[in-house]
Amino acid sequence: MTKPINKHADIEWREGGQPLSRAYDDIYFSTASGLEETRYVFLQQNLLAERWANLAENSTFIIGETGFGTGLNFLAAWELWQQTAPQSARLHFISVEKLPLRPKDLSRALTLWPQLQAFYQQLIDNYPPLLAEGVHRLQFGRVDLTLVIGEASEALGNLYLQQESRDRLVDAWFLDGFAPAKNPDMWTPELFARLAALSKLGATFATFTCAGLVKRGLRDAGFKLGKMPGFGRKREMLCGSLEKLHTNEVSTTPWHLPTATPKRPQTAAVIGSGISGATIARALAERGIQVQLFERGDSPGSGGSGNNQGILYGKLSPKPGPNGDFNLHALMFAQRYYRQHCPQLGHFSGLLQLAQTEKEQSLQAQVATALEAYPGQTLARAVTSIEASALAGVSLPFSGLYFPDAGWLEPQKVCGALLEHKNIERHHASNVELLEYSGDSWLVQTDSRRIKAELVVLCGANDIRGFAPATALPLRPIRGQVSRALATEASSNLKMALCGEGYITPEYEGRQCFGATFKLKETATELRDSEHRENLQTLAALLPEIAEDFSAQKLSGRAALRAATPDYLPLAGPLPKWDSLESTYRGLRKNRKLFINKQADYQPGLYVMGGLGSRGFTYAPLTAEVLTAWILGEPLPINVDLVKALHPARFAIRDLGKNRHSDGT
Repeated sequence: MTKPINKHADIEWREGGQPLSRAYDDIYFSTASGLEETRYVFLQQNLLAERWANLAENSTFIIGETGFGTGLNFLAAWELWQQTAPQSARLHFISVEKLPLRPKDLSRALTLWPQLQAFYQQLIDNYPPLLAEGVHRLQFGRVDLTLVIGEASEALGNLYLQQESRDRLVDAWFLDGFAPAKNPDMWTPELFARLAALSKLGATFATFTCAGLVKRGLRDAGFKLGKMPGFGRKREMLCGSLEKLHTNEVSTTPWHLPTATPKRPQTAAVIGSGISGATIARALAERGIQVQLFERGDSPGSGGSGNNQGILYGKLSPKPGPNGDFNLHALMFAQRYYRQHCPQLGHFSGLLQLAQTEKEQSLQAQVATALEAYPGQTLARAVTSIEASALAGVSLPFSGLYFPDAGWLEPQKVCGALLEHKNIERHHASNVELLEYSGDSWLVQTDSRRIKAELVVLCGANDIRGFAPATALPLRPIRGQVSRALATEASSNLKMALCGEGYITPEYEGRQCFGATFKLKETATELRDSEHRENLQTLAALLPEIAEDFSAQKLSGRAALRAATPDYLPLAGPLPKWDSLESTYRGLRKNRKLFINKQADYQPGLYVMGGLGSRGFTYAPLTAEVLTAWILGEPLPINVDLVKALHPARFAIRDLGKNRHSDGT
């Protein structure tokens, strides 16, 4: 779990329902009319209505904001976007917030604006259940909100990839937050420098304040300033644009950065239609890209994503770190994602993660303590064995963590539903025999088709390494067998998914799934009675009566292969040319901390998304957003440290730092 904030915004409610921050002794919006102030200061002075009306088809506009507060500025911008922008255009709204409002306070504040109810209800419904520090990506159709929890300048710094073409994204800034006199720690030279570093040349800004330190900071950062009459009782306000670019400093070895400037592609080929292929194909299709999808099987998700039931869960960690941070943010994103994209295929009746060992009991106790730093969070809570039994509807001897908004999915149907999009053309029973780059496009050849695409995404789990540019990726096959039984009188009482040493799902269409085995480096997919017995033994440690009933049946099931990485984090990003990576960064063999300000050569337009292991349905939605940001040069949905932690080249760079070769020597 990411570093706790320890507190949220402390609100005092004034007459008329006006919120005031006790920490800064300042109001969140004008007592005259907060909405009209937003429209005048931020929308009008950034000329948004005019600019949006003239946007090209499939274009993207990016707003940056300091101080999310109640979300009023975001909602007003969203409303105007709906009224003025082309239907194919996309709005990204990036906002930072040090002290986020609790959900109940957010809801109370926004009810002051009934005219925005259609918008704010969606925000409330999708507000993060746990406001952990870091990047939260919320999606509302063609509007994306990237809410970054943390101190403003540091939070914005966590979005830098340190490549001008990928960092200079913002078209307009809303410089909000509490007044400089009340919150001088936010309005620093570092903040203004970061605003400029994330801005396109000509990016506009508007702010309610005319304080001297703000004027000096903006001017020093390269912004041209102008004054306008302020709103209400405020005499003046500032607006302007970035007219001078300062070169952004590169402070870390840019091994993760491809040399090519992101160019918006029109066509893409995705190889593999499991949950990885389905989520990235859907993300690209929603951006207006024509996607050709190739699947070796006869239907979507016919490989590792083809089970009848699959649970949606993440492994929370009490300590900050890449695995725990990604698990947390991926789980919250996935819960929102499936509700939006295929609600009829998600069964969010809750999930219990049970502590069956002393080690797991200790870990969950630490997680429970960490969760106490977020009062009011609704992501998960610790429960006793008695509470767990009442929630589950069956007797359980273990304590655990209860996730009220998690549950289970219908995996293969989810893959099929995500691929139902006008911009996706599917090719089933199509084994890609040749993948070759020529000129400015990739040739994808099967036994019956030859298709050209500007970019290719490899998503075929263990098949990824079958393509020459990806052979160096350290993907490991894992065989897993799931068992399926007819529901019994006892097992039908189970109300929610359980996971511990194994898992079991509630009854669906008269059957229940349980398992699964974990056979590292095994690639056979036939059903084995021995693994049915192994699944029954695992289940017996949790639900002995139900396991005994199931053992009397002729079990069905399914065996398939998953692919995992050595650090159990997914792969998401561009593929390098491995020889170039070695030659460019060979100095790391002698000094792994050496700063080498060079970029290696990357395969043009070739990306990978894989290694999701046993948590594919939890990891895939957010991983696909990460990969989409790489492909299209969009704002990152996670911080830059996590971007590097998912990068396909990370293992090769680690090997260089340890003076180790890919074969382990």
